[in-house]
Amino acid sequence: MPRSVTALVGRSAELGALVAAVQNAQSGTASVVVLDGDAGVGKTRVLAELIAQARTRGALPLIGHCVDLGDAPPPYMAFTEAFARLAAQQPDVVAGLRSSFPALGRLLPRGGEDPYPAGERVDRGELFEAVLNAIGALATQQPVLFIVEDLHWADQATRDLLGFMFTRLREEPVSVIVSYRSDDLYRRHPLRPTLAQWSRLPNVERVHLDPLTSDDVRSLVRAIHAGPIPEAEIGSIVTRADGNAFFAEELVAASDQYSDAGQLPWQLADVLLVRLDRLGDDAREVVRVAAVGGRRVGHELLTEVVDLSPPALEAALREAVDAHILEPTASGRGYTFRHALLGEAVYDDLLPGERVRFHAGYARAIADGPGRHTAELARHAKASHDLPTAYTASLRAGEEAMSMAAPQEALQHFETALEIGPQLAAPPDDPAPLMLALVDAAVAAGGSFRALRIARATLAALPDDASDSTRARLLYAVAFAGVVGEVDVAMVHGTAEALRMTPADPPSRFRAHLAALHARLNLITGREVDAERWAQEAVALAVALGRPGASADAETTLAMLARRADHPEEVADRLRAVAEEAQQTGETAAELRSRYNLGSLYWEHGALAESQQAYELVWRRARELGRPWAAFGLDARGMTGLVQYTRGDWDGALRTLDISGESPTALAEALYASAVIEIRVGRGDSAAEVAFGDLRPWWEREGRIALNSVVAALELYEQDARVDAALALLDNGVELLSKLWQDTWFLARIRLSSLAVAVVAAAIAGTPDSARAALVERARPLVEDGRTSAEKGVPQGRRLGLEAVAWQARLEAEWARLRWLAGVQAPDVDEHIDVWQAAVDGFGFGNVVEQARSRARLAAVLRAAGRGPEAAEQARLAREVARRLRATPLLEEIRALGLSSSVRQGTGVPSALTDREREVLALLVDGRTNRQIAQRLYISEKTVSVHVSNILAKLKVRSRNEAAALARRDGLLA
Repeated sequence: MPRSVTALVGRSAELGALVAAVQNAQSGTASVVVLDGDAGVGKTRVLAELIAQARTRGALPLIGHCVDLGDAPPPYMAFTEAFARLAAQQPDVVAGLRSSFPALGRLLPRGGEDPYPAGERVDRGELFEAVLNAIGALATQQPVLFIVEDLHWADQATRDLLGFMFTRLREEPVSVIVSYRSDDLYRRHPLRPTLAQWSRLPNVERVHLDPLTSDDVRSLVRAIHAGPIPEAEIGSIVTRADGNAFFAEELVAASDQYSDAGQLPWQLADVLLVRLDRLGDDAREVVRVAAVGGRRVGHELLTEVVDLSPPALEAALREAVDAHILEPTASGRGYTFRHALLGEAVYDDLLPGERVRFHAGYARAIADGPGRHTAELARHAKASHDLPTAYTASLRAGEEAMSMAAPQEALQHFETALEIGPQLAAPPDDPAPLMLALVDAAVAAGGSFRALRIARATLAALPDDASDSTRARLLYAVAFAGVVGEVDVAMVHGTAEALRMTPADPPSRFRAHLAALHARLNLITGREVDAERWAQEAVALAVALGRPGASADAETTLAMLARRADHPEEVADRLRAVAEEAQQTGETAAELRSRYNLGSLYWEHGALAESQQAYELVWRRARELGRPWAAFGLDARGMTGLVQYTRGDWDGALRTLDISGESPTALAEALYASAVIEIRVGRGDSAAEVAFGDLRPWWEREGRIALNSVVAALELYEQDARVDAALALLDNGVELLSKLWQDTWFLARIRLSSLAVAVVAAAIAGTPDSARAALVERARPLVEDGRTSAEKGVPQGRRLGLEAVAWQARLEAEWARLRWLAGVQAPDVDEHIDVWQAAVDGFGFGNVVEQARSRARLAAVLRAAGRGPEAAEQARLAREVARRLRATPLLEEIRALGLSSSVRQGTGVPSALTDREREVLALLVDGRTNRQIAQRLYISEKTVSVHVSNILAKLKVRSRNEAAALARRDGLLA
């Protein structure tokens, strides 16, 4: 039994029961366990782990297998295999057993010996006693673990011998484990009565392996897959594997081999289809028809599609159920495939003509039957090439799905209709209604990028003679799909053109929504006057129509414009009122936008607890509404994680951003992964760098992914002092974000510049004195870029928010620190302390993480200035945060300050160095001159000279070089 390299997943309870049986045997009580489970569920893997643990406990494993060799297999094959293995490993031991128990020789290979004479027989009781006594003899030397696998293929003799052992084993240190496939036990299988008899024995325990849970399968997939794998692909594997470990492994292998987890490997399909070979013709036909119906099919529907009389159908169904291919559903009104992949394999094995015929039968039955699902009618009609029915049913199914808060399903139906439409004998004249429905569903489902491509393609294909109404609606569809992404000016021009094509009189609901969308686009692109004008028109139109809910989005835009007056509480009240009204009138998108902007308002003003609460409400509300991946639901969850990260709740952020077991869009998965990577870097996870490559293709589509990635990478590069890589990445990131956000001096550049300057500072220690000035000059443009962004990145009449102010202070502090470390135009001590104190104070609005990082660097400056108690206090505060976050790089930075470390004992130092002398010694080790040390520690050269003399005397050395060598050798600075 080979040892699996994959960690055992989800079987701790079952393994514990088996290990307990081994422990009982070691204690002198023989144990028997009958282990069962479906094929592929993991019995062999559990037994392999048991064997490994038994060996560590000193037990001797004996392993045999039953094999399917038809109707007349050799008797006792499992016992023969077990003793043959032992003979190969311990020939002397087996030779002794054979001598003591001659009948045992019947189970052993003869090798070069002559065969037993014809007619010479062994008594059955003698053979059984020989086997039992041989195992007992082995057990006197060490506990024995006897395993028989695949008992469902065992011959009668093997079953009888096992039963004999189970009744005779009492106090021997022997544990026997037998396993079988429960799904192979049909109604009249010979093992069934045997199991019933064994179950009544007092020393026999039954252990059943249920299918793995979804979480366990997910863990298994991640364990066996070499690299990152999208959650959507994992979700597909989890669903299709149905808790079966073997199926999961095969599907993962297929995803690697074919780059398509949806493809069923032919090897697996063959294994599954073998089950059908045992069925009669009628049962096989019923299973094929059921496979076309899907994973589950109702009995009444199956009756209408299968061309069999009721008695024949019932007999066929009974046969399929007995063969463990179909199972009755819990309601008792239909059937389901025992394994989802079995249904797939049967369907894939059908001939094209069979598929069309069966699908057509389902379509007729569904169309004629009352209360049956339109979605199913659409599927079967399309598969049977009944395109008019499929088109109409797809439209209706999409509308039904949207009404039931299932936008992802609605999008699939509308896309099907879009595909079928041009193939109809009479294609629809106006594409706008379908396109508006499709875009609405796509945006709600989080598929706005795809909807934008489709809407643009449809608009481009519109004939020149198309009506203004059609063109205006398609322009609206393009803008509505694009507004949740990176907006460009072309969208603003598009909605402006649509407004010119849409008459203001009489008032229409479409024009109200169009005006609101145009206002929102103007707000995003900085055209606040136009935004206010069109938002007000949208509100007026809604009032004129008597539909106040239609103005919710415009009201949100007006509330956002009111932020200019800098009365946040009034704006917050206004946003809450708009959200509540939108919720009452069913304007879901407007409700989520208003609630999201409330969280944004709180974030901007540093009310982080309130911001987190508001954001959490948005994404949880979006989940309730069936649109968790729609723009504001998706973004609010990401922002919740960001607020938690900022407040120092990194574990909470990881829980928020964990989409395991969900069905996220690829965008959502990438966005959340880019946020998680900051935590991984902050905790010193060097493997996090691998994720940057996976995220890079998303930068052009979503600026936040690019920003998060660049921030995390700069922090990682600071840990490794990789200046060239950091500056190249920064240039690339800034260029891309400037294009996406249509603003060269976006405010995030202040933070990026600050982080990049910190990377340069980290490289100073390893840079020769002669090259340090040049390194400082490489950072100077970064500082100027950050300052310019702070000046030009704010709209006229507005001021920097708290976060931007904090990063501006941090930028100046990092610039001062770089010059101080390099000894180039170093700031004086008071200036240096002041800029770092400003950074600490700036992040005091609640940014626990960056405040702790700033405290650590303030502590370094205070320590150098000789203000030890103040430095120790700042280090203590930073250390508390770093420990709570498990931020290893920050802890190492604080530890390097030496503010909490005592001088090492046993180094041969006759008199302990003072803190200041240790600081001087550290700089001596670094090769600094007295002048450079004076600059670094803000003391005079004369004072440095005195400290150096004291150090030489205390270390009993004659030169600076000797002192540095001794410090390195004996770890005086550790």
